[in-house]
Amino acid sequence: MEDNTKMHETKTQSKQAQTDLFQSLKRSLQAFQAKRLSSTYEDIKQDPEYSLIGDFFFNKLYAPEDFTFRDTSIKKLHAALDGKIYKGMVKGITKVIELHELSDSLDDLMVHKMIESGINEEMTMEEYQKIYKTLDNYDQRIYQINLGAEVTRIFHKLSRKWIVGISLKTVKTASMVLNIKPVIDFVYEGYTSFKKIKNIDYFIDTVLEREIAWHNKIWES
Repeated sequence: MEDNTKMHETKTQSKQAQTDLFQSLKRSLQAFQAKRLSSTYEDIKQDPEYSLIGDFFFNKLYAPEDFTFRDTSIKKLHAALDGKIYKGMVKGITKVIELHELSDSLDDLMVHKMIESGINEEMTMEEYQKIYKTLDNYDQRIYQINLGAEVTRIFHKLSRKWIVGISLKTVKTASMVLNIKPVIDFVYEGYTSFKKIKNIDYFIDTVLEREIAWHNKIWES
C-alpha cells in the first residue's frame, strides 16, 4: 500500500515537472518571438503615426502571454453579443480567436520539438529556425501571416465606423456581467489604436512583405 502511494506520488511529481518544463519553454519561446518581431519592426514602432497600432499589433495581438479570453467559445461569444453590438465586431473577435488558437497550437508544436531536441530557454536563432523548418508546416505559417493581416484590416475597417464606438461604449458596462470583459477591453483597445489611421495599407503591406520574406528565407536555407 505504501509502495503504491510512493509510486503514485513519484508519477504525479514527474508529470508536474514535465508540465512545468513545457510551460517554461513556451514562455521563453513566445518571448523570443516577440523580441524578434520587435526588432524586425523597430522602424515602424518608432514612427509616431504607427506607435499606437504598433503597440497593439506587436504587444497585444502577438503578445508573449496567452490571451485571457483564449477559452471563450465562439458560441458563447455570439450568444452574449447578439443584438447588443455591431455585428461586424463579432466577426473581428472570431478572427482574433482563430488567430490566437492557430498561433498557440504552432507554439505547442515548437515546444514539443524543443524538448525532443534538448533545446532549453537559451535557444539561439539558429536553433529556432532549424525547429521552425523541421516542423514542415509551410502552408500553416503562410496562413498565420495572412490571417494576421486580415485581422488588422478588419479592425481598421471597424475603427472607421461611428456605430462601433457607440456599440463598444454600450456593451462595455455590461461586459463584466456577460463575463466577456477581457474580450471587450481587447477590442476597445484595438478600436482606439486604429481609429486615427486613415490608410492602413503601408502597415499591412510592410508586415506581409517582411514576414513572408523571413519565412521563405528559413525554408530556403
